[in-house]
Amino acid sequence: MAQADKLVGSPSPSRAVHQQSGALSVIAGPTVVLSDVLDRLTEVCYVTTTCGFATVMLVGVFFRYALNNSLAWSDEVSLILFIWATLFAATTAYRHDKHVNIDFLVRALPPAWQARAAVLAQSLTGAYIVCLLVSSQQAVAIVARGRTDVLLLPDIVEFVPIPLACVVMLVHWLRRNVVATTWLSLAVKLLLIAGFFWAVYLPLGQVIELGGLPRFLLLFVAFALPLLLGAPVAFALGLAATLYLAVYATVPFGTGAAQVFHGIRIYALLAVPLLVLAGTLMHAAGIAERIVDFAQVLVGRVRGGLGAANVVASFLFGDISGSAVSDTAAIGSLMIPEMKLRGYRADFCAALQGAAGTLGMTAPLSITLILFATAIEASVSRLAAATIVPGFLVAASFMVVTLLHARRHDYPREYVPRSEYLARVLGAVPGLFALVLILGGILGGVFTPAEVGTVLLFYVLMLAFVLYRRVGPRQLYRTIVVAGHISGMTLFMTATSAFLGFMLTTDLVAFLLVDTISQVTTNKYVVLFLANLVFVVLGMVLEAPPIIFGFMPTFMPLLLHVGVDPIHWGVLFVINMGLGMLVPPVALNLFISTAIAGVRYNDAVRAAVPFMLIIVVDMVIIALFPHIPLWLPHVLFGHPIR
Repeated sequence: MAQADKLVGSPSPSRAVHQQSGALSVIAGPTVVLSDVLDRLTEVCYVTTTCGFATVMLVGVFFRYALNNSLAWSDEVSLILFIWATLFAATTAYRHDKHVNIDFLVRALPPAWQARAAVLAQSLTGAYIVCLLVSSQQAVAIVARGRTDVLLLPDIVEFVPIPLACVVMLVHWLRRNVVATTWLSLAVKLLLIAGFFWAVYLPLGQVIELGGLPRFLLLFVAFALPLLLGAPVAFALGLAATLYLAVYATVPFGTGAAQVFHGIRIYALLAVPLLVLAGTLMHAAGIAERIVDFAQVLVGRVRGGLGAANVVASFLFGDISGSAVSDTAAIGSLMIPEMKLRGYRADFCAALQGAAGTLGMTAPLSITLILFATAIEASVSRLAAATIVPGFLVAASFMVVTLLHARRHDYPREYVPRSEYLARVLGAVPGLFALVLILGGILGGVFTPAEVGTVLLFYVLMLAFVLYRRVGPRQLYRTIVVAGHISGMTLFMTATSAFLGFMLTTDLVAFLLVDTISQVTTNKYVVLFLANLVFVVLGMVLEAPPIIFGFMPTFMPLLLHVGVDPIHWGVLFVINMGLGMLVPPVALNLFISTAIAGVRYNDAVRAAVPFMLIIVVDMVIIALFPHIPLWLPHVLFGHPIR
């Protein structure tokens, strides 16, 4: 299925089963019915748990700041409901084919080879689901021994959604592979699943000893092969980590599910679904549209002004949502169709929106920044302040690329009548006030990131229901589901990449990299260059959370030793991760923008090269001139005491 169908459209209706012939139709009908029932139930459970943890967090914020009486249990209950919501969201995202994958190579093959690649991709996806299910069953015995800190509930309450999600995903997998297929095809897939599971459960490392370069080559192939065959990126990450665990042979098989669990069980991640939902709601309520109108007032009169307005709107909306994914999806769905109507090339539209969406990574409340601050125990307020000036620099550089491209292709100007200026500015004020909430809450040190996400969501709900009245209960339900597809896909990818990051850390890959760099040089700027190079490569295959928690603790002592300020490095790191949202293979922003623009992924990659290069230039400037990010936090908070 094309990316546009997966991220924007709907899956094929279940009546496809009636078009099937052969004996498989006997089990196809009941399987489709069971899959539909489970999906509706999962969807309702996701919406319920999401509303539950958002409400509990809002109550906690009210008691903490309005009544000055913190609820000891609110954070714990919120985290439990969040974990359940995440697994429900990942499950329904799998049913509706919303997990991102790379299929441009497969689509270039002849039809017969496409069918063979699909068999392998489906087999490997099913194999990982089976591995995660068995791993979770083994991990249950260990997890059940622990209890939560406040309510003393057994940890199994938090862990049990993993095996439940696996069971439901297996039903959805069976649905996909019994409709419009043959017994032979299904038998081949089941044999491939059994073969992979046998090899990793054995484990493979007890039969074949691999070390050094061969082990890393196997890891690369284990990740690249399913990825290029079209398996979802999250599942490809899990497959690579599972095979690496099998080759390592000294780590229990239950570690896989345990690491997926710990990859989700991070309180700072509660901000992710809240920010994505707030961003999606802003789009549904027309708030994002008013921000776009305001951006056109600022820059619409120049040639290519609509493209420049895209950058401005993404910069403003990224500061509000704090999420590159939310920024790309919300602004892209508004701007890309309009740009195409005015003659902008579709591949450039996708590349521009993919690049502009990365401005969400440098927002003061970006999810990546929150996790980075958590990992190195840095001040979120200082980091948030430090991103503001570099954010302007990156946004300005994107506008330069856009305006030069517009001049070259003679794109039109966007004239906004002066009579509309005041109306557009006033119309954007309520939405822009969300930015004031975020900056005031974070820079003022009032709220934690997750609390800001809760306050932002509550504020957007008030705008949607009270001020604009464009969202009713039914539309709110569907908006929560759509946001769940995005956050579930993102968080499941975060969880499986945390598993891979754990295996790399266990194999001392990070220590090997740091040791190699320290032996080459201790020059501050050379170390900065090499560290950025390492993290650019890591960002091409891993999501930010496993990179942060798997590699950052090892790299920080080296960076501090050569005199790199941790706040300076934090700004470089979030821009680096923004670059990772554009560079294949795991270029999440490009996946989303190509789906909206309706272009081929490889065409969008080529069009995005100028934006990749300008990000590198920005990183070099910020690396050479640390006062660019450090000036504002020093003004606001003074110089830190060493």
